[in-house]
Amino acid sequence: MSKVEMNTGPDDDLLLLDAIRNKDRKVFEAFYKKYYRQLFILAFRYVGKTEAAEEIVHDLFINIWNKAGQLNIQYAMKSYLFRSIVNASLNFLKKEKQDAAKQLTYLADLQPENPEEENLNKEELLLKNLEEALALLPPKCKEVMYLSRFGKLKQQEIADQMNISLKTVKNHLTYGFQKLREHLGKSAALLLAIVMFLKTMLR
Repeated sequence: MSKVEMNTGPDDDLLLLDAIRNKDRKVFEAFYKKYYRQLFILAFRYVGKTEAAEEIVHDLFINIWNKAGQLNIQYAMKSYLFRSIVNASLNFLKKEKQDAAKQLTYLADLQPENPEEENLNKEELLLKNLEEALALLPPKCKEVMYLSRFGKLKQQEIADQMNISLKTVKNHLTYGFQKLREHLGKSAALLLAIVMFLKTMLR
């Protein structure tokens, strides 16, 4: 082993392990260079990913370097290496499959089984919130809101129909929108969406 030559006989394997246990870097580097490409090709055939194959092989060599004293090599070193790569590759594929299944389950939980049903539920919730907000308004104010926003009447037309002053109509509208924003939030887009839903409902 002093010449840093790699052979595959049982006696040579024992000498190799002894050298690695003694942290002989030159021997380990020669060992690494001798087998790396063969092991990488084997791992790649299983996992089909360059980075994954490299990681599997690197992990094996790191494990050998760190745990050489605990290794039980019953046959030739080459057989041990190849068997270890096959097992590690199969474990990688198994874990990848499990992770993919978990991801699909997670996405399925996030996505509704029926998008149309989810949209309908959102609309129902939206209308319910609007009804609750309108119920908080005084009767006259609520009537002005309906006539202005959904009846498409002008402020003067509302004043004439309800027999109230134009200023009173404006006050009702200001107060009504303020209360709706307080109850529903200040998002103009949300408020507009609610109005459009309600227009559809009242047709």
